[in-house]
Amino acid sequence: MKQNFSSDKPVENESQDRFQRYNFSKRIAETIQKRESPDGIVIGIYGAWGEGKTSVQNFIEQELKTDDTILIIKLNPWRYNDEDTLIRNFLKKIADLLGKELEKRKNKLGNFIEKYGALGGFVGVDFTQIGKSLSEIDLEDWKNKIDDFLKESTSKLVIFVDDIDRLDKQEIYSLFRLVKLTGDFSNTTYILSFDEIMVASAIGERFGAGNELSGQNFLEKIIQVPLKIPQAQISALKTYCFELVDKAIDESEIKLSQSEEQRFVYQFTESVLLRLKTPRLAVRYGNSLSFALPLLKGEVNHIDLMLIEALKIFYPRHYEFVKLNSNYFITSYSSENTYGVEQNVKDKKDELTQHLDILATDLSKKEKSSVLSLLKFLFPRLNEAFHNRFQHEGEKNWFKEKRIVSTDYFKRYFSYTVIDGEISDVIFDDFVNSIKTLEIDNIADKLDSILTETSADIFIFKLRSYEEDLDWTTSKKLSLALCIKSGVFPTNDSFFGFGYDDAKSQSSIFIFQLLKRHLIIEETFEFAKLLMENPVPIDFSFLINKWFRNGRSETENIFSEEQNIEIARILRERALSEAGETPIFEKHPKNITFLLSTWLLFDDIGYKEYLNQIFSKQPNKVKELLITFTPSATSTSNPEIHKSNFTKEQYNYIKTLIDKNLIHEKIRQIYGEEIDKKEVEYIEFENKQTDINIMRQFEDWFEKDTEEIEPAE
Repeated sequence: MKQNFSSDKPVENESQDRFQRYNFSKRIAETIQKRESPDGIVIGIYGAWGEGKTSVQNFIEQELKTDDTILIIKLNPWRYNDEDTLIRNFLKKIADLLGKELEKRKNKLGNFIEKYGALGGFVGVDFTQIGKSLSEIDLEDWKNKIDDFLKESTSKLVIFVDDIDRLDKQEIYSLFRLVKLTGDFSNTTYILSFDEIMVASAIGERFGAGNELSGQNFLEKIIQVPLKIPQAQISALKTYCFELVDKAIDESEIKLSQSEEQRFVYQFTESVLLRLKTPRLAVRYGNSLSFALPLLKGEVNHIDLMLIEALKIFYPRHYEFVKLNSNYFITSYSSENTYGVEQNVKDKKDELTQHLDILATDLSKKEKSSVLSLLKFLFPRLNEAFHNRFQHEGEKNWFKEKRIVSTDYFKRYFSYTVIDGEISDVIFDDFVNSIKTLEIDNIADKLDSILTETSADIFIFKLRSYEEDLDWTTSKKLSLALCIKSGVFPTNDSFFGFGYDDAKSQSSIFIFQLLKRHLIIEETFEFAKLLMENPVPIDFSFLINKWFRNGRSETENIFSEEQNIEIARILRERALSEAGETPIFEKHPKNITFLLSTWLLFDDIGYKEYLNQIFSKQPNKVKELLITFTPSATSTSNPEIHKSNFTKEQYNYIKTLIDKNLIHEKIRQIYGEEIDKKEVEYIEFENKQTDINIMRQFEDWFEKDTEEIEPAE
């Protein structure tokens, strides 16, 4: 990709004049050419930085070059770091120029040569020996010789001095001291270009009251003809700026939709254009986009990027404030304590208002309103602060649109890169767009590659923002790939995690939402059955199935009761197959409630035969059964998850699934002697539960249950 930054180089020819400065410059050149007075004159070209002063000088020079009687010297004060060097090189430039002119026209300057001799004789100065001031030479004698030469030759000397406002205070003073001492050369014109306010402030400290007014008074004594550079027409600046914007977009190979173009043009015109006052600002903005757009192409919202870069160039103080104070711009104002324990929303609003007032102290009323409008567009949270228009669903859409107001994207706009741990949107979009054409294994391989660059949580969170945009083919392939890779997704093992906020749970919810969106229920059901089988890990199949049954009523679920029964059957048969000789409640303890309850409900004969067979062959497995149904707990004193009491609620529930007498019989058969050694204990907070005590607790509830029943018999 080619990337050409626009040069801030001044233009030189009339054909390059975009801001109607050539006629202004031509008029100055004509005045110099036609001027009849031999007195020296100093012309000041006043303008702000970047307004085009150097271009005006170039235009004047182009016009003067057409006149053979005009001798031109361009003095660049930046090159000289002290007054001595400045003076020496200034005099040397004049000597060199006049020497060449003398050699060229010596046949016509006989009287001058007869009076002064060769160049060295008429100048009479060893320039390498000049001291720290002009007092070391006979300036009047030297000036008389120059005057005689210019009169004899009928030539006019024009001395251009640019970039004066870029010098430090001492250098500016030295330059003007030189002009003051030599500004009355005959037939000589100085053309000095600078920002009048900056220079007056710099040199004002040396004179009078030591302020800008003192500097202005000093300038008035030196500058005989002050000329303010014509301000560029706003329409011309706008056209120029938009050309540079188009250039940056084209070179970055970015395609904007018509609506995006309209959004940008409207916001730029309404909020930024009034700050576009010089061509240099247009160039700086164009170059800023030429830098930022290629780096963040596809990684951010392009319109937001173009506008935040505009804020950087045209409202730099606001830009720095936004960059360093994200809490005011990307967090909600809809409730208290949004960014601090003791900070409420009102305080936050008041603080923001105060900050914005300070930032706008040097702005006009219109500019203050415009920059606030731009900030509201970029950061809709400000509409909550100033207009009580709360953005309840905003964060999801902002994330999807890669907006700067999104908490997940804000830093990217200022770092110009995808921060370590985040996922590149270019890579993500390429992944999603390629799914249709890839095999499941290839999709899984791409998932592996992505997960080496970012966390599963970030990746799944990003996927979830696109769940409404995926077609059925992409949805099925992506779902299968996620199922295959679900084993590497982290889970939340926290006791209070509720199982919804980890990557594995979020990916199962994502798959459920994809299926829920598909309108052809027969296709959805067939695919759902496929997700209950190999190669999908069975734990993940259980997790997906949980969401199938999550509705509070049958109408809220994807599938009918009959379809859910069929899915449960597939899962049960698979669970039994994978368990082999191991009891199903020992192999799949996390999902045993679902497995046993659905099996008992729809195939009670087969269910009872299975349990009788298990306890007939492996009666000791009654212990694993009770452990499975005993709840876990944690506490401040015992933060590790541990088994708590087998309560009456557990007892009442388990006896709805399994014959309580069967459990009692097997406990007595295998563990009766050990159970009788000690009384049952119900633990309060300590982590002291044992497998034997769990069985004692069951026996305790069984005995109480039996006692309650016997009188009724």
